[in-house]
Amino acid sequence: MDSLTQIVLGASVGAAIMGKVHGRKAVLFGAICGTIPDLDSFIPMGDPVSNMTYHRGFSHSFLFCIFATPLFVWLFFKVRWFAISMNDKRVHVSVFLIFLTHVLLDAMTIYGTQLFWPLPYEPAGLGSIFIIDPLYTIPFLGFLIWFLVNKSQRAIYTGLIISTLYLGWSVVVQNHVYKLVGNSGTTDGKILIQPTALNTILWRVLVVQEDQYKIGYYSLFDDRADIVFEVFENDISQLPDTWAVNRLKWFTKGFYGVRQVDGKTIMSDLRMGMEPDQYTFQFIVSNDPVTQYRQNPDMSRIDALWDRMVRDF
Repeated sequence: MDSLTQIVLGASVGAAIMGKVHGRKAVLFGAICGTIPDLDSFIPMGDPVSNMTYHRGFSHSFLFCIFATPLFVWLFFKVRWFAISMNDKRVHVSVFLIFLTHVLLDAMTIYGTQLFWPLPYEPAGLGSIFIIDPLYTIPFLGFLIWFLVNKSQRAIYTGLIISTLYLGWSVVVQNHVYKLVGNSGTTDGKILIQPTALNTILWRVLVVQEDQYKIGYYSLFDDRADIVFEVFENDISQLPDTWAVNRLKWFTKGFYGVRQVDGKTIMSDLRMGMEPDQYTFQFIVSNDPVTQYRQNPDMSRIDALWDRMVRDF
């Protein structure tokens, strides 16, 4: 998820395990550890496709959580201000759990987290929560501030419980929408259901078929279960057989779209963005080397999503 959320999560896990002994220092300790896995985004991989698909790779794997823990415990031991002991099991447990919760939380978003790196499994991406969700982060942050002011361990435990329950809520609602779509009998193809930006009320239903893809929306405020789909052509026959294209097919798990713009072949990750052409990750795959396709965002579509969310409210 976003950097602020990972900082709050790391700080809270650190305070939950080390707060009674180290007090507010445990918050800073946890916040720093919570940012470490995302430092891979500052490593240039050489091209736009590699930069995208190798992010959340080795630094977001279970192996990293295991083998990086003693290294960073030693580094923090060298920073005398933290006053930690190499023999303190709580410190080792804290660092390991901060790394682990970081990668597991990222795996609940749609981007893709390579938990089993270096094994060539598809990136894990449940997609039950948007990469930024104020209803998850703001209450969590409030309980962390409560701890900083009052040194209340109860505040930290409450924040962790409530945030975890919210994640559970997102999974339950996502499964509910999957059942609605499955019962409709009108969605042959690969199906992906995910929340729209900043909420778990309005859900986006993506269905990818051989030569087209369909987008529909379902809101928890809807008074009926039927979903109306908008259909878009998907010109996959124009894709070249290159490493970049095959890498994107693997990373997106098949949820990609292809269109022609000014004689160029544009390949888009359909999981992140808004139809028909406002996608976060788009690449000109007919270029050699592949380049990223950029366009000005159309913010008016955000208002349309809000209107759709409350249509039947």
